[in-house]
Amino acid sequence: MFNLLAAIFLWLVISSRATAQDVAQSDQIIQGQQIIQADSSTTGKFEPVTVGPSATADVLLQFPLSLASKAVTVQQLDGGVLQTADSVIDQNGNLSFSFQVSDRPGSYRVIVIDPNADPDSPYVIATVQFQATGP
Repeated sequence: MFNLLAAIFLWLVISSRATAQDVAQSDQIIQGQQIIQADSSTTGKFEPVTVGPSATADVLLQFPLSLASKAVTVQQLDGGVLQTADSVIDQNGNLSFSFQVSDRPGSYRVIVIDPNADPDSPYVIATVQFQATGP
């Protein structure tokens, strides 16, 4: 029984390390000329950043070089406007897009999807979150 539990634990550790390499590792969110967030992640999910109503921000995500030239889909989940978005991770592992939250307070998420993910890889490879404040 102990060997089985040890084997399961080892498999979980190895699996989580393998997929952690296939997600965004850092983000940089810029509003105007100011960096309002520079965060790192092992899961591809980043902490929410607070912005005002109707605010627009430029997002730069850094992926492992193994994902360079990978075609992806960038999608907003909770409203707002995805103004510009790259559809391919560049040769340096970067992906950028601009996003505008609506004029209503609330949470807004933008995800990056690997539409060709195999069963052992994550489908959502980045989640950027915005928290819009009231007027």
